[in-house]
Amino acid sequence: MIGGNDHAEPNRGDTLTLQTPSSGWASTGKPVPVMSARTLIPFIDFLIVLVIFLLMSFSASGELVAQQPTITMPDAENTQQIEISPIIAVDERVITLDGTRVADTQTQGQSAQVDRIEPLITGLEAEKRRWETIHPSEPFAGQVIVQADRNIDFRVVKKVMFSAAAAGYGNVSFAVNQREQ
Repeated sequence: MIGGNDHAEPNRGDTLTLQTPSSGWASTGKPVPVMSARTLIPFIDFLIVLVIFLLMSFSASGELVAQQPTITMPDAENTQQIEISPIIAVDERVITLDGTRVADTQTQGQSAQVDRIEPLITGLEAEKRRWETIHPSEPFAGQVIVQADRNIDFRVVKKVMFSAAAAGYGNVSFAVNQREQ
């Protein structure tokens, strides 16, 4: 009974005197703070939100390339697993490198001439330097993943591949949807 009310719930900071044997170290008779279960509820809520966030952030299927909603990837029967690499996405509006816009698709598709996409080359060279810094003893594989919409003019894809090769990425993989055999 705390404060004379049989139904009162102890508040944070309330104390309760414990009955202990009269001998030994526990017989001090000092009030001991009551730990309320209410202090755990915000922590449990935080953990639940954290677990949900982590589950939504990481793909449970092990996919390395998430299909962007603006891209309809082509289908293929003969496929191989891809490794973690920079991803160049090409949709009907923009060309992106790992989510960062580097060029406009329509501007690149206007000319039949195979031109370099300089912002793409600059971004890929920065990725290459970063990779070489992290893996100084390993040879650079020069692998890049192109995720292009199936309706994109091949001239644009050709310019992307040319720019990737100019930046030192000669191993180009295409992200596709695996067709059932």
